[in-house]
Amino acid sequence: MAVVFVLRIAGVPTAGTLFILPTLLAAVWFGRSGGLLTALGSAIAYAGARAISPQGEKLSVITSGLVRLAIFGTAAYLVGWLSEQRSTLSTTVSEQQAELVELRGIQQALAPREAPRRPSLQLASCYVPAEQGAAGDFYLVTAAPRDATIVVVGDVAGKGLEAARRAAFVRTALATSAPYTDDPCRLLELANAALLELGPRPDDMLVTCAILAFTPVTQTLTYALAGHPAPLWLDNGKPLNHIKPAFPLGVEAYLDCEKMSTTFAPGAGLIAFTDGLTEARRRGGELFGTDRVERTLEKLRGESPARVVRELRNEAEKFAGGSLPDDLCIVALRAS
Repeated sequence: MAVVFVLRIAGVPTAGTLFILPTLLAAVWFGRSGGLLTALGSAIAYAGARAISPQGEKLSVITSGLVRLAIFGTAAYLVGWLSEQRSTLSTTVSEQQAELVELRGIQQALAPREAPRRPSLQLASCYVPAEQGAAGDFYLVTAAPRDATIVVVGDVAGKGLEAARRAAFVRTALATSAPYTDDPCRLLELANAALLELGPRPDDMLVTCAILAFTPVTQTLTYALAGHPAPLWLDNGKPLNHIKPAFPLGVEAYLDCEKMSTTFAPGAGLIAFTDGLTEARRRGGELFGTDRVERTLEKLRGESPARVVRELRNEAEKFAGGSLPDDLCIVALRAS
């Protein structure tokens, strides 16, 4: 601005128009407020230079200063607004990229590509993120006392990074507790207590779980539910013996958990899943539903867990037109 002021006094013909340059630079660097303040300063500097060196201009000093102020102010406001929008967009994109990196890391922990090997069990799993973004589906296969295997399938209502973080917290709580107990109700109670310690829960982030505990020595399977759909027998799609599901986790201190045991001899199989399977939806609104799951499982009677999981996923995706509206997590197991 000082340089332009000197040029204007020195009689450079076009120097007066150059007063807009510091205004535009300030608007780019500092936004609308900085641009408008600089516009005011530029108009005053122009009027001062004009008073010192009139150069035959017809308008009065005050009038020409006000005209320049209107021009500089308009330019400063528009350029400053564009600069602020660009800065906001850049910040938003950076935050989204950081969230995406974190989300991918969490998803890899929530649903590993392959289930670990466990004694006397064939295991297969899949996880398919929803079209609208990741949510809080997860599974866990881990060791428990007496060489037992704990299988958990869970779902956090809601979507995005917060749902994934909540799912990761519950999964970690269950994985930490499993080495000390193979009681599904006890595991649910411990995870529930850990969630309640976090403080008030978001209203749209209920956590549901199905827990299966398989003990190969006794060939028994014990299970419990916390607001989650019951697992189905792998060869006919029928649900396990009916039990009353406990409350979803993180709602009440008392879960009112009910567990049940059943024989799980070699050849027996089960499948646990999140509602992304049964609620896969066509554009017309029709759901995939449990009947289609049952028919698919009957058709695949005797097949390996890997084949069953693969076919169920394909059927659900085909039914939904190639993309699922909600996350899908499936774990299938067969005693061997």
